[in-house]
Amino acid sequence: MKECEPSGGVGIAIVEDEKDLAKVYEKIFSKRGVHICFVAHDGFEAVKKFIDCTPKPHVVLMDYRLPVMNGIEATREILKIDPDTRIIFLSADAGARDEAMRAGAIIFLKKPASIKDIVGAVERAFGKPVPQPV
Repeated sequence: MKECEPSGGVGIAIVEDEKDLAKVYEKIFSKRGVHICFVAHDGFEAVKKFIDCTPKPHVVLMDYRLPVMNGIEATREILKIDPDTRIIFLSADAGARDEAMRAGAIIFLKKPASIKDIVGAVERAFGKPVPQPV
C-alpha cells in the first residue's frame, strides 16, 4: 500500500482533468505544507487511487467534467468507500451544484474560483487554517 500522508498530518487529493490547473492546485497546497495524497485526471483513476491510498485523504478537490467517470459518479464511489471524506466540488457548470451536494459534496465552488476561495474551502473542510506559503 502506498503511504499517502505523513503520520498525524492532513492530506488532500486533487481530481482535475486539466493538467495545468491540477499543477496549480498542487503548488498552492504543497507550498502551504498540505500533503498531496494523489492527483487524478479522470473519475475512474480517482476512485482507483483512493482505494489504493492508505491512509485516505481527508479532503478531495473534485472537478465535475471528467473523462471516463464524471465528478458526481466519482464522489458517490469515494463516499461509499469512506463516508468521512470531505469532497469540495469545483465546476464551471453552476447547474451541477445541486447534484454535487446531493451526491455528498460539502462545498461547491464555481470555476474560476480564486486561490483565496479554494484555500478557504479546504480550511473549512479540514476544520483548521491552512498555513501560509513557506
